[in-house]
Amino acid sequence: RAFRLRAPHAFLVLALAFDTFMINHQTVAFTPHSVSTTQRRLGSAIPQRRPSSSLRSSNDGGNKFDVTRPSFDLYTLRSIRGDALIRYNTLNQSEPLRINLYALATLSLFSYTAINEAVVGEPATPAGTVATAAGGCFALYRFVRECGRRSQKLVRMEKELNAELLAVRLPNGPFADRPYGGSPAVQLRSLKGKNRILAICGDRMQLAEALLSARVLRRRLAQASALVVAVPTDGSSAVDWGIGPEEIQAVPFLAEAVDYRGGENWVDYFRSLTGGGDGGSEEDGGAGGAGDGLAWLGLTYTGKSFGSGKGSAPRLLEILGQTLLPLDALDEADEADRRSASSDATAAVLELQKNFYDALTGGDLEGLNALYSGTDNAPEVDEVLAEGGRVDAWEKCLEDGARPAGMTISGSDVLLVSDTEAWSTCIEFPPGAGFESGTLLAVQRWSRPAAAAGDAGWQLRLHQTIPWTPGSKAGGTLRCDRRGCTALAREQESRYNWRGMID
Repeated sequence: RAFRLRAPHAFLVLALAFDTFMINHQTVAFTPHSVSTTQRRLGSAIPQRRPSSSLRSSNDGGNKFDVTRPSFDLYTLRSIRGDALIRYNTLNQSEPLRINLYALATLSLFSYTAINEAVVGEPATPAGTVATAAGGCFALYRFVRECGRRSQKLVRMEKELNAELLAVRLPNGPFADRPYGGSPAVQLRSLKGKNRILAICGDRMQLAEALLSARVLRRRLAQASALVVAVPTDGSSAVDWGIGPEEIQAVPFLAEAVDYRGGENWVDYFRSLTGGGDGGSEEDGGAGGAGDGLAWLGLTYTGKSFGSGKGSAPRLLEILGQTLLPLDALDEADEADRRSASSDATAAVLELQKNFYDALTGGDLEGLNALYSGTDNAPEVDEVLAEGGRVDAWEKCLEDGARPAGMTISGSDVLLVSDTEAWSTCIEFPPGAGFESGTLLAVQRWSRPAAAAGDAGWQLRLHQTIPWTPGSKAGGTLRCDRRGCTALAREQESRYNWRGMID
């Protein structure tokens, strides 16, 4: 009888000990480095001891605790970076408790038969056995599900933290003899708080197509303190992507991917994101491509991902409006950038851009139609119509009260892609917009027949704008072609995550 009374007590003690052990396993986040920092702030009022060799960093031989050292995680049954565990425990303080409760419930319910016999002195009833077995299965399912979610979050955090070991070479200024010559390689962790990163991985053709939008918006990327890193899987270079040295040095927007000694390899890193395996196929010469097709990822100032994708190029204009906002208030007196290999063609496109805004703000339908004459429908507008959107004709857009009368522009620039294609951008200042508010980023695409003579013949094919103001995310975007304009509003979606690239 005495044994029957003590058995449940012993079980509860074991359960509480298990729960305490699991919680303690998750809360080890103290480091000697943080203690030494406190001592320095107190003017060494606390006696300092020389840390043992087991606490020293294994990679720099110094006197710092290596928080990146992997630790075995009991829930995922694998080793996890120590700093990833610390970040996870900081951001998800209740999740380990839920996992422990589900584990305790599973153990308790599956032990119902033994507990019932020890406490009551009689075998468990069939109904009770079935009910507790069902409850135990449910608790076990929730335990496995929570562990799986924990594993996914930790994998994402590890990948974000591993990105800081990647290295780039920053572009030189316009007076250097080479775009990257003499520039030392720097790891991304040294760029935290300075630059945001947009890395794009693919072969020569994929990068040439994906980097076109970055070239068009190069001046805006510089205003947002963002760097684009092109990661070729076939050994191609900027020249193969259609980017000359003068273009790289004119606006420092394109960084060179470098395989840093002792750090991560760019192609291997993308391969780990996309599940591309460990080696290259015979078709790509064993180069180890980063999975099928193009892949990209974006990192904020703190090194956290703001977006990722696979199979298609990033929509850079929308990313600028949502994440890569300008650092400072945009200046209405900013002059146009006329630097180009063909100054006459640049001047011609800038003049046409001015004519477009004169017609837009003045309600000149005839002048607007003259700019659009001879062009086809823009695929960007067709995409909206295919999804059920509608186009407001230019006659309606230019009516009094609808058109942006009094709007001004500044900071215009032009990219001549070829003899038949050109792009222009500018910053729009609507009338009545206050300081540091209400500015928009506008992009125009121009084309002309191959037989056009000189710098004439340019026609407007697409006009697109998006709000672009420091500290304010865009709520929508406007796309216009020869038919008129269509507006797209932002919808609430699930936040970006690494599964968007891996799935």
